[in-house]
Parts: sequence; structure tokens; C-alpha cells
Amino acid sequence: MNIQNNIPADDQQRLEYQIQLIAEGKKEALAFLYQQTKAAVHAFLLSYLSYYDAEDAMQDTYIGIYRSAKNYQPQGKPMAWIFGIAKYTAFMKIRSSQRETTLPEENWKLIEEELPAINFEEKDLLRNLLLRLSAEEYRIILLHAVSGLKFREISELFNLPLSTTLSKYRRAMKKLKQSWKEESNDEEP
Repeated sequence: MNIQNNIPADDQQRLEYQIQLIAEGKKEALAFLYQQTKAAVHAFLLSYLSYYDAEDAMQDTYIGIYRSAKNYQPQGKPMAWIFGIAKYTAFMKIRSSQRETTLPEENWKLIEEELPAINFEEKDLLRNLLLRLSAEEYRIILLHAVSGLKFREISELFNLPLSTTLSKYRRAMKKLKQSWKEESNDEEP
């Protein structure tokens, strides 16, 4: 069966349809869902885990989706459900390792690879600036900037009011800008 032929046009409906097919045991629907959501789920897991732990958690997350699809109740928020499984998986990974870092070394290497146009000093400065953020600020910035999630989706993910998510994002960006200014002023002769 070609999964793509009968998929509704709306993204949320498309994901819900795929989850329904997964619940019916259609493994190709899981592959299609994976392709549609892997970047967002990976970025979300990276906000909690190191690169290698996030890679492991990706597999566990999609196994969890496959096993839990029959329990999914369509409410127009399939990504929130998927992120819920990913968050649970990340917390289980953290609990088993008894550690959580804000910016694991592997994550930083990936960020550096995405920024080939900036020099070593600027990369070092960016790293120091990101380390000044709280874990929650870091996650919001990462999910919005890297994963491309909308603020509404991030607020649902963390069970925060949209206004709180927006203010945390603005505060984090203000903190980064202020720190950048301070660092830039310190470097001037």
C-alpha cells in the first residue's frame, strides 16, 4: 500500500493519519512518520541529551511511538504526543545515567559544523554565551532556532502559557545580546 496516496493535506491531519496507520500495524507508516518528524525530534532530544544519547533515544522514541500508537487519541496535536514520548525517553535516559548537561561537547561540535562561516574566536564566544543560559532557556532557543518549532508548539511541549514561552525566549535573547555586547567591549583595545 502506498501510504502517501491517501494522506490529508494538512500537516497535523497527515501525522494523525500516519499514527492511525501505525496503530493498524503498517510499518511503512512509521517510516513515513519518521521522515516527517525526525529533525524536530532529534533537536528536541539534543536539548536534553548528548549527541550519542540523543541518537539512542531517537530509536527508543520511535519504538515507543510504534507501541503506543493504539492509545493515541486524535486531538489535532500529534507533535505534542510525539514530543511527550521523546521527553519520557530522554528523562529515562537521564535517570539511567544520572546526569544532564546544558551543552554537551558532542552538541557543540554539531553547532560548530553548522557555522562554518564564523572564525574560531567567534565560535568560542558563542559557546560561552550559550553556557550562560539556563537549561530551559537553552531548550527554547534550540527548539525554535534549530528545530524550527513555533512558540505555540514549544509552549504546549513544556506546558507553559504562550506568553511565558515568548517572554523566556525574549529574555534569553536579551541575555545573549547583552553578553555579546559585554564580550565585544572587553575585546576592544
